[in-house]
Amino acid sequence: MSKHPTALVVRRDGQSATFAIRDLSIEGARLVGPLRLFESERVELRLALEANHSLAADVTHYDQQHQIAHVAFRGVAPDVIAQIERSIAELLAQVRAESPPTAAIVHSKTDVAGALERDLARIRIAARLCTNRDELIALLADRTVNYTAVVVGDNHGPILQYVEEHHPELRRVALYGDQIAKIEHPAASRVHAVLRTPWHFKGLARALEVPADSVMTTYDQLVALKLEKD
Repeated sequence: MSKHPTALVVRRDGQSATFAIRDLSIEGARLVGPLRLFESERVELRLALEANHSLAADVTHYDQQHQIAHVAFRGVAPDVIAQIERSIAELLAQVRAESPPTAAIVHSKTDVAGALERDLARIRIAARLCTNRDELIALLADRTVNYTAVVVGDNHGPILQYVEEHHPELRRVALYGDQIAKIEHPAASRVHAVLRTPWHFKGLARALEVPADSVMTTYDQLVALKLEKD
């Protein structure tokens, strides 16, 4: 499936139009297109997957202002379900490949998390912020984001354990204040790297496994700071 897949929607009276597929699942789809539809009407949906398929679908919601239709599939054959699942996986892989490397930051202090987010941007790592384990779970559920690491600044043990068990592919970094003399063993056994505040760019890059040539020079940092102020 292409990055911007489409489907031909055919009404029972023969009217038809090509709709862009904004969301797709084995249960249904969210479509955007020029043909006005009505809730509860049955339409034919012609999808081009690995082969061309015609599916029966019911319109469950229609937003006339934005020309958005939500449809629910009816009687989808098992082989078509399998093709839809493969197409979704391919689309997600394309989106992730175009997404920048991203670190999830778990910290209760927004000023610390914000400062870390800004410094990560200077070593070309995007960031998503959250304050607790439940919010982290919600962040990592977004499969369109290319997560590469989790930086944990609070409640290290339980959160690091969750990441280790459910997202072992992610790099785990523990962030500690500069007054902490010793890192507790349960957390230490689960981390790939440790950061202390205040951190330095090269130390931050090492913790995130960013190549040295991706770290901005002092001049670059000054320019970035000036742009922020301007």
